[in-house]
Amino acid sequence: MRASIVLTLILLCAGRAAADPASSPPPPPAAAPSPWPSTVQIGAPSINTSSPDLLDHGGFPALAGVAMDERLERGPDDRAITLDVTPLAFARIARLDEPHLGAAPDTDLLSRVSARVTLGGPPQKISRRFPGRAGRPSNHVTSELKCVLLGDRGAHTGDGMVLALALAADNVATGYGLDRYGATVIAERGGPWLLTANGGYRVVERFHTRERIEETKLATGVQWRLFGIAAHPVELALSGGCLLRERNQANWQDGARLDMPITRELRLSAAMRRSERPELPGQDTMREVVSLAMGLDGAEH
Repeated sequence: MRASIVLTLILLCAGRAAADPASSPPPPPAAAPSPWPSTVQIGAPSINTSSPDLLDHGGFPALAGVAMDERLERGPDDRAITLDVTPLAFARIARLDEPHLGAAPDTDLLSRVSARVTLGGPPQKISRRFPGRAGRPSNHVTSELKCVLLGDRGAHTGDGMVLALALAADNVATGYGLDRYGATVIAERGGPWLLTANGGYRVVERFHTRERIEETKLATGVQWRLFGIAAHPVELALSGGCLLRERNQANWQDGARLDMPITRELRLSAAMRRSERPELPGQDTMREVVSLAMGLDGAEH
C-alpha cells in the first residue's frame, strides 16, 4: 500500500514538472548560421586587373559589402578596393521600422539588383607625361551592374539554377591603357559541387581613337568544400576558359582559388590566375592575389 502511494506521488510530481514551463529544461541552442555562400561575389569584377576571379558569380550580399584585393606582384596601384551595395540597403535605411522588408513582395526587384564599384588595379602601362601618378587609385575605376534574371536565394544554396546578367565598364585614365566594356551572362547551379558558366562579349577601345578590339569570353568552373566544420568551411574553386578575338585568336586561361571564412561576415581568399597571352598590352600572364571581403547580411539574392 505504501509503495503504491509513493509511486502515485512520484507520477503526480513528474506530471507537474512537465506541465510547468519554468521547470522544463531549456531548449537546445540553435545551430550557428552558416557562412555566406561562395556564390556571393564582393571583390573586383573579373575584368579588373586586380581581380582574383576568372569567373563572375551570380550572387552578391543582401545589403552591402566591401573587399580589398592585393596583388602579390610588385607594381604601381597593385591594390583594389571594391564597394558593393544593393537598393535593398537604401530601402531598409529609409524604412527601419520594417525589419522584414526583404521578404515583402514589392521589394523583390530591389533584392535582385546590385551595383559594384572598384577603385584601383595595376594600369596597363605607365603614362610618359605623368609617371608619378601611376599609383593613384583614381586612375583605374571599374563599375558593374548585376541583375538576377531567374532563380531566387534558395537556388543558390540548394540544387536550383540561377541566371544573372552583369554589365561592366573598366575605365583607366588617359595614358594608362585601354577602356573595356562588357556584358556577361552568368549561369550557376548549386549543390555540393557548385557549377558556374560565363558567356560574355567585350569591347576594348581607346578614347578619341579608332583602335577597337572585340572579344568573346567563354569560361566555366567548379567549386566544392575541401574540409572544415559547418561554420568555417574551406572551399576550393577551379576555372578555365578562353578569350576569342578577331581572326580566330584564342587566349586560353585558367585559375584556382581557396576561400577561408573567418567569421560569418568576413572571408579570406588566396587565388592565382594565368593567361596564355596577356589580355591587353602591358599586362602580366600570371597574377597572384590575396583578398579580404566582408558582406553585410550574408544571405545572397
